[in-house]
Amino acid sequence: MCVYLSDARRQHVELVKDRRMSDQRIAKLKDECEKMMIAKFGRIVELEELEKSAVNEPLEDIKDRLMTTETQRDNDLRLWDVCVSYLNNNNLRVFMQT
Repeated sequence: MCVYLSDARRQHVELVKDRRMSDQRIAKLKDECEKMMIAKFGRIVELEELEKSAVNEPLEDIKDRLMTTETQRDNDLRLWDVCVSYLNNNNLRVFMQT
């Protein structure tokens, strides 16, 4: 049982050391990232805000195509309404003549 505790303790010490090294690397990378942001944007920018402000070109393209399709559909509907109205008036005229 002592061997098992000794191995667990050694593993725990190694994990704590690995975590400390990972935390140091994360801090170093964070500092490097902040320096790059200051160099590029002149200030530290929240990445979430940057992602929100980025233009999603495929989405914008789909929106443009949708607007074009809706405009064409509206024009087609107006044309059909004119045709139906004309035919209704024509039928009414024929009906009144008989």
